[in-house]
Amino acid sequence: MNAVGFSVLLLALAVSTGIADHPTAAWVAKVNGEPISLREFERRVLRNRALGATHFAEKHHAQDSADFWTTSFDGETPEQWVKKKALDDCVRIKVELMLARDKGVIADVSYQAFLRALKRENQRRREFLASGQPIYGPQQYREDEFFTYFYNNTLIELKRRLGRQELRPSQEELEARYRADKERFYDRGYRIRMWEIETSYMRQRGETKTLTREQARAKVEEAKARLDKGERFEEVAPDYNEDRTLLERVMDEHTGRTDLNRTPKAVEQALKLEEGEASPVFEENEAFHILFCLEKEKLGYRPFEEVKANVALHCVEDKYQELVADLVAKAKVEINRPVYDAVRVR
Repeated sequence: MNAVGFSVLLLALAVSTGIADHPTAAWVAKVNGEPISLREFERRVLRNRALGATHFAEKHHAQDSADFWTTSFDGETPEQWVKKKALDDCVRIKVELMLARDKGVIADVSYQAFLRALKRENQRRREFLASGQPIYGPQQYREDEFFTYFYNNTLIELKRRLGRQELRPSQEELEARYRADKERFYDRGYRIRMWEIETSYMRQRGETKTLTREQARAKVEEAKARLDKGERFEEVAPDYNEDRTLLERVMDEHTGRTDLNRTPKAVEQALKLEEGEASPVFEENEAFHILFCLEKEKLGYRPFEEVKANVALHCVEDKYQELVADLVAKAKVEINRPVYDAVRVR
């Protein structure tokens, strides 16, 4: 989109919001002298519209109505709330883009420059498709979609550069952060070896199960009753497993991701067990199960040197958030009141 086309678009937006007569209608606010265009502001208003509706529904039990957006709740209308949130978002984004410009990541922080980049990218994709070359992602980017892509990748590179320069954490900071985070992020969990009873009621491995769900439940409940009476798990289990064997299962740090994705209930039950204990009957993946814990070993924590790069990312992220919060707090924001006030949330 060229400059003339963009000016026409801004004029059209101005007319749609009833502000065409204002000579400064192209911008809603300025951040340290850099304009926030009407177009980028209205995109943020649209993104925050649903959030505003949810906020007032939860806080004030407000119902949707013809005058919902302009009704005052404790002195604030949903429209005012959405516009303030949109402006706060725009200010932060502009501050981050200006920081990225200062660090050489991008050359231009204007929305016009972003739209030109969007146009170039979509033209490139059209040319690749026409020539039979592969492309990754959508055939054509939508405006919001491309902004998310552009913004996220700009911040990734900005943080990478800052992390090598002024935000680079010291060894002491890294070690302190590792100690603070190791329980949450670097715990290797347990190695748990178990026996299992599994009675299914679905088509599996090309065979049609003859048991109904109720019959499968009753069968496993019968097994549980025998265990509760003191019979040994290894003697009971083969009577209820499909292949008449004693099923053994191991959960550890290597199987963890697969276990959580495929059998989260089994993981939950296994973590509750101590050695020599059996789980209650539980249902998962069209089958009823009982687990018996044979061994449970705490694996400790991933060593510092192994996760040092990840610890550094967390440190840089915290420092980055503090830096941006400080820059936002110190930013000079000038609001173009006639334009800002004329924007409507519908």
